[in-house]
Amino acid sequence: MKCEHTSTIPLLLFVITIATRVPFTSKMLYHMDSVNFAMAMDHYDVVMHQPHPPGYFLYVMLGRFLNFFVHDANVALVSLSILFGALTVVVIYYLGKELYNPECALLAALLAITSPNLWFHGEVALTYVIEAFFSTWIAFLCWKVLKGEERLIWIAAIVLAIAGGIRQNTPVFLFPLYLFSIRQVSFRKIIASLGLFVIVSLCWFIPMIRMTGGLEAYVAAFRELWLFNTGHNSVFEKGLAALYYYSQTLFTFITWSIGGGIIVFAVTIYHIVRKKRLDILNRQHSIFFSLWILPSFLFYLLIFVANPGYVLIFIPAIIIFLSMMIKFLSSELSSFTNRDISLPLTLTLVLLNILIFIQSTYPVSYSTIRRHDKDLSAIISGLRSFDPSTTALFVGPYILYGFRQVMYYLPEYTVYQPDYRTSSTGEVRKTFWGTNNRTLLTSEVLLPEKIKSFATVVIDDHRERKFDPTGMTICPISSEIFIASGPITLAQTIYPKTAIKIAATMKNRLISKAP
Repeated sequence: MKCEHTSTIPLLLFVITIATRVPFTSKMLYHMDSVNFAMAMDHYDVVMHQPHPPGYFLYVMLGRFLNFFVHDANVALVSLSILFGALTVVVIYYLGKELYNPECALLAALLAITSPNLWFHGEVALTYVIEAFFSTWIAFLCWKVLKGEERLIWIAAIVLAIAGGIRQNTPVFLFPLYLFSIRQVSFRKIIASLGLFVIVSLCWFIPMIRMTGGLEAYVAAFRELWLFNTGHNSVFEKGLAALYYYSQTLFTFITWSIGGGIIVFAVTIYHIVRKKRLDILNRQHSIFFSLWILPSFLFYLLIFVANPGYVLIFIPAIIIFLSMMIKFLSSELSSFTNRDISLPLTLTLVLLNILIFIQSTYPVSYSTIRRHDKDLSAIISGLRSFDPSTTALFVGPYILYGFRQVMYYLPEYTVYQPDYRTSSTGEVRKTFWGTNNRTLLTSEVLLPEKIKSFATVVIDDHRERKFDPTGMTICPISSEIFIASGPITLAQTIYPKTAIKIAATMKNRLISKAP
């Protein structure tokens, strides 16, 4: 396959990516994190998970700026995903050309456009596809520095710092690659570039801390998230069962990212080992890809992984490497096929990826977005039938249909997130609640006397046990989702560990108390 590099190709790739994203965008805030970001655009406070720690300051500010023009938080944030998804494809093309050749660059770009995982996250209000862009751009700059363009160390330091303002983990995972790329630069320039990184980082870190209420409040919020959510789930604490789960999860997420390319990987690696063709693994390329991929991969393998978007920090590296494997495999098979099959093979993978995204029911498919929009809209419509002056809403910490979505789309209601958790220190997590798009924390649910009834969203597959619906009205939303409602005294049936009190009966007239 011949491919002449022209300035038209990157522009065409950019336009094609935009065109493939626009028809499939989510119409409602997809994830609880999406709502956190949307609420932070109005009032930034990490303590109240607007957004959740570690803060995503520059992402929220970008969304706030764009929302000034579109006046729709979801549209603003999804537009960012579309834009940066297209830019990711373009940078993958340029990096593929630098690492290998224009043919590999084009193959990698085509695979990136149709990667189900990249495609999906280009349609929803989350940060992961923007991290993919910054990861690829930083890798591109690092490679150019490695090849002798020392002047780019300043840009690389600035971009690395800006990436930290989008997702704070990005510079942590990419710092080894950055240090490797600048190791041949003079010591004075290395120190100066690190100083530049710190200065630019402080430009977003200091405002983030100030808007959160100070460093102490920020650290407390971060600690709260670690204690009650992501912490204490590592392989070092949970053992081999966690290692098996995380390795299986990572393999699944990578497969969702490259589709049928996983087969090409397996066949090519088998062929390389069997034929002892390790010469194709250029030493500098091997170190470069290892430092790009392994820091984040090992963290997700050993510490914590939960979302397919996590792997997008290193998926561009795998896609570029896959394009080289396709060219290599095509070359090895040329004696049988008498032709270059790299383009037909890539187009086959592209078609498979398109089918996965559009037709499958995987969590990174269009059907997932469409079903979510439909179900969430039905939930909001169902809850809106209750009188907000006499009904309290209780909604669990469901990721896609939870407290945050209900609070955001029904600001006139008082909404509680009954989520009883204890940490390894014995601390009990406070309850998040809110009304009028204002988030609050409480150690107990204190209801006004006028509240006579409750309504809640229940998702069967996410419950530890069934509950007795006696005395409640059950309204099905789908086969797995329904709304339960009834007298406020029955709320404890569903949420037995949540302390609930009526304001007028505080004198020991307790409905229930958490053990």
